[in-house]
Amino acid sequence: MNVFQHLDELKDSDGVGNDAIGLSEVFISLGYKSHFITRIERKGKPLSSQFHLVNSFDYPTSPEDIHILHYGGAGYPYHLFQNLPGKKILRFHNITPAIYYKDTTTPDIFSAMEKFESLSYLEIASLSIFCDSIWCDSEFNFQTISGYQFKNPYVIPICKIYDIHSKLESQSRNLSLVFVGRYSPQKKWENFIELFSHWVKEYPEAKCLCIGSVIGAFDGYFNKLIDVVRKFDLEDKVQFLTGKSDVEVLSLLKESGAFVSMSEHEGFCLPILEAFGSGIPVFAFAKGAIPGTMKEAGVLFDAKDFPKITKQMKEILSDKEKRTSLISQQFQVLESYNQFPFSEVVSGILNTGIQ
Repeated sequence: MNVFQHLDELKDSDGVGNDAIGLSEVFISLGYKSHFITRIERKGKPLSSQFHLVNSFDYPTSPEDIHILHYGGAGYPYHLFQNLPGKKILRFHNITPAIYYKDTTTPDIFSAMEKFESLSYLEIASLSIFCDSIWCDSEFNFQTISGYQFKNPYVIPICKIYDIHSKLESQSRNLSLVFVGRYSPQKKWENFIELFSHWVKEYPEAKCLCIGSVIGAFDGYFNKLIDVVRKFDLEDKVQFLTGKSDVEVLSLLKESGAFVSMSEHEGFCLPILEAFGSGIPVFAFAKGAIPGTMKEAGVLFDAKDFPKITKQMKEILSDKEKRTSLISQQFQVLESYNQFPFSEVVSGILNTGIQ
């Protein structure tokens, strides 16, 4: 039996890539042969799977096969996924609303993103007709597509085992603030930088670590962030760190004072759980999937009141007992993710849930 996972590109460092690789290991453990069908050629580490390109796919398939389409918006030629024999599962990761691009990029890009969003939901409507099941990676994403009448819906978190850095706090720990993600408008990096402008008044030695990747399609947004840095006179404090490996990112997290998310649209937010595992306090704006991902660990805030957030963070980070308790709760939540029975859940769904 074969399982084919369909996606634009299989990356090692993002949530979709982590999920796809994790699911491949689950299916292999269940006795399936694992395959990936991608639009862009694989460039990452070797895996125990076979790789195929969409435009040259010719592997023999059968009705016993399973096909999983990882979906985060239009782009992948899903008609191949639709027409190949076998069970069809949509793995839904979210669609970013176009409104976030309105005043953060160019008018042309905003218009293109509006069209992209509309096309994506048209595809979702079409996929709901012929897919045998949909697996959402968060309750937030499940609610997003709840009106589309998919058969056999399930909520299954990102398929990943997280490292837990539960040793004594690093001696090199500082009071720098860090966030990880693409430099895209919904992440609200400008709010993160503005919060830091308050934080650095309390802790002049702190740095603002913006770990991410520049997306060419979001023309103008990264330049706006540079302008924000200049506005607050933070050129020597804010660091835009790109091209970092997973190991380097985790090392930076472990040495930082706190992870802060101002993001307003996340389908899951894998970096928050990686911050949990790194043993640093996490503070996040309660929007999108973030409250569900954090499961009441860390600290959530409902308003972007920067002086108030700064005061709250200072109280926690300067109190060893509060900080240790917060980190301990985060470890407990992360352990619950690590104990999620992926193999049993997937096997149960395949045996009874999508007949």
